[in-house]
Amino acid sequence: MKTRRIRTKIALAMLLTTICPLLLTSIVILWQVSQNIEQNRLFAQTRISEDLQLQIQQYMNEMQETSYQIYTNYTMVHKLYKSVQEHPGETPNYDVTFQLKEFYLNTYSRLEEKDIKGMYILDFDGHVYADFFPYYYLRLNQQYNKETIAPLQAPYQKPTFTIHQDSIYGQPILRYLYPIKMIGRPFAVLVIDMDEKPFAELVERYNIFENGQITIWSPQHELIYRTAQSKPSADYSETIQIDLPTGGNQLRYEFNIAPHLLFFRSFAIGIIAFSVLLSIILATWLSHNLTRPIIELCSKMNDIRRGKYNVRVRLSTTDEIAFLGKQFNEMAHRIEQHVDHELKLQLKNQESQIKALQSQISPHFLFNTLQLISNIAMVNQVPEMRFICQSLSNMYRYNIDINREWVQVKDEISHVRNYMLIINKRLPDGIKISIHLEPSIRNLWIPKLILQPVVENAVEHGLLPLLHGKKLMRISASADWEQRTLTFHVLDNGVGIDEDALQKLRHSLNHDEIFSQATGASIGLLNIQTRIKLICGTSYGIEISSKPNTGTLLTFRLPLKEVDQA
Repeated sequence: MKTRRIRTKIALAMLLTTICPLLLTSIVILWQVSQNIEQNRLFAQTRISEDLQLQIQQYMNEMQETSYQIYTNYTMVHKLYKSVQEHPGETPNYDVTFQLKEFYLNTYSRLEEKDIKGMYILDFDGHVYADFFPYYYLRLNQQYNKETIAPLQAPYQKPTFTIHQDSIYGQPILRYLYPIKMIGRPFAVLVIDMDEKPFAELVERYNIFENGQITIWSPQHELIYRTAQSKPSADYSETIQIDLPTGGNQLRYEFNIAPHLLFFRSFAIGIIAFSVLLSIILATWLSHNLTRPIIELCSKMNDIRRGKYNVRVRLSTTDEIAFLGKQFNEMAHRIEQHVDHELKLQLKNQESQIKALQSQISPHFLFNTLQLISNIAMVNQVPEMRFICQSLSNMYRYNIDINREWVQVKDEISHVRNYMLIINKRLPDGIKISIHLEPSIRNLWIPKLILQPVVENAVEHGLLPLLHGKKLMRISASADWEQRTLTFHVLDNGVGIDEDALQKLRHSLNHDEIFSQATGASIGLLNIQTRIKLICGTSYGIEISSKPNTGTLLTFRLPLKEVDQA
């Protein structure tokens, strides 16, 4: 009986397909029309994104190469830089002015076909330092100059171009803005004003479709350039967008779809709409009972996949789908029980492991005794003993605070400095340590007590056995803000690790052999590796490389956790 019910539903659903030949024909027509429209769009896309973009790229490359010629005279650029920095707004000396005139004449000869209207150099406050107008006698004011360089975006590293319809020359111009730098720092802008017609003719060669319009927009969505033809209809048009190679500008090409393609598309859409409406009316009452439990079952399965194990399927029929729903409910119940048990067990195990690895015997008596010795040393004027006791006291205070699992990098570095102060009091020549951290890294958060044990391991097993030469250590860190990772490097010039011992240590670190075969120097590294994986995840951890009689480099990756995420 159940089999007959489900077969009846399937048979009725298949009968419904006999009313759809007209729908199939319309779909074929619509597909053909869509193919023609897509071919036109792809043709326009190819011409715009490959040909036109390449032409504009070449156009701008020529401008950039020409502007770059200003650096061929380094002495001139350096003097101009000093003039801008020391005497802003004042005309440079005769040598600089003369050399700039030579540069302008050379640039004018290289770009003669582009019909240059003017060239001048401005600082970022709008002061003019040298100008060149082959056909005009113009004086630039500071307000106009500020508006001229406004399209350049901080930090003023990349050149850009704009098009002005109402210029001081009485005609549309293309303006190229090129930042001039000294030691990588922009200090002025080279402005080249050219006739807009050559650029417009270059662009218009690619405007071939009906009512096509090409526009260029700035990164601030301001219109820079627009063709003279009428704007295409917004309802029956195609739009192509590409990024131009300079200044973050964007080019858009809009054009109308051919009228005969629109007619066939509307006709096909009408037939499809009619067929779909008829199918909906006839099939709704039939398909509801068939599809509702299937959709619900799929939805509940997705909930299970996302971790919601308490979901259940409602059973409203007695066919095979209801049987599947019953089996699904039983499966979900078992999964929920199993996951709940395993999750609780895993959390308890991780919590106990983390606390066992991080916490240490709280040496309150020793801490108070160190404070007492420090005070006695200060009274008896023994500063070195006081410094040692104070540093050791700070280390114990840091260690006994087991409630903090994450600390800021600067706190961990302070802990390392206290340790190194004590170590260097033990050694006659001491160990030179250099720490290189960017200010932004100092405020990031890392698991507590993972850096000082590494430094201690390097000192005890790498640097102290070194008999000759200076003992050196370097600590550095780098942050990858895109990948959200923080990487520490601890490098020493100690005795290193032989190849066999290094391979065993790497094997232990990569296979979680925690304390099973670890002795001596490796137990501290395995402790840190375990804590990193438990706290941060298995994708983070320690990597080590070493060369006997040369030194050891230890690298460990951590998640990049900022202050507001800790």
